[in-house]
Amino acid sequence: MGGGAYEIKPPKEILKYEFDTVVLGTFTGLDELKDQLLEMGILEEKIDSTYIESSVRARIAFLEDFAGVALEKNLPGNVAELGVYRGDFARHINANFPNKKLYLFDTFEGFSEKDIALEGNFSSSQNKHFSNTNIELVLEKMPYRENCIIKKGWFPQSAKDVMDNFCFVNLDADLYMPILEGLNFFYPKMVKGGVILIHEYFSKGYKGVKKAYEDFSADKNIISLPIGDNLSLAIIKT
Repeated sequence: MGGGAYEIKPPKEILKYEFDTVVLGTFTGLDELKDQLLEMGILEEKIDSTYIESSVRARIAFLEDFAGVALEKNLPGNVAELGVYRGDFARHINANFPNKKLYLFDTFEGFSEKDIALEGNFSSSQNKHFSNTNIELVLEKMPYRENCIIKKGWFPQSAKDVMDNFCFVNLDADLYMPILEGLNFFYPKMVKGGVILIHEYFSKGYKGVKKAYEDFSADKNIISLPIGDNLSLAIIKT
């Protein structure tokens, strides 16, 4: 092979090779991939997910620290996530804001073809990405399940009846249009001192995320900064 191409092989092909370490380099389905390797008989000490887990920990640390600030300042408003997938980060939002409603926006069926069509570098088959989830799987992870409000469907239609204000929102929808619509919907509803976290902003795989923010913020005086996880940008409402 040449020209920088890489051969894609079925997962079980790995068993044909001798190796010291298997490096996991994806955020999506990290826990599921580790379990799959273990089920294939690969020893846990040979599975290295250090880089990915350090990024995840940085994101969770930011959330925990901000939740403490929000509590100290008694920030009003509820919390939300757009792009829930299997609920792994939503679980931390729910745990750190135990007295606030958590709105969970997702199709729970993967990417929408409407949104993929606008990306340019995505195929229609990629609407199956993030489809291995369901509402009950997500809710089972929530420590304060009674605070969760599921908003299933295509965003922003799924939010048409939501009138709340917010102090924290995580935008993790990966594509240009839902990120843009998320900013259009949530930014006016953020309380002073509230934060919108845009995941995948620094990603080279989901370039629509950064473009959505740039288009949204072009005519606005917005304060934003990276949070140290190499992926996320935080917007602070002033």
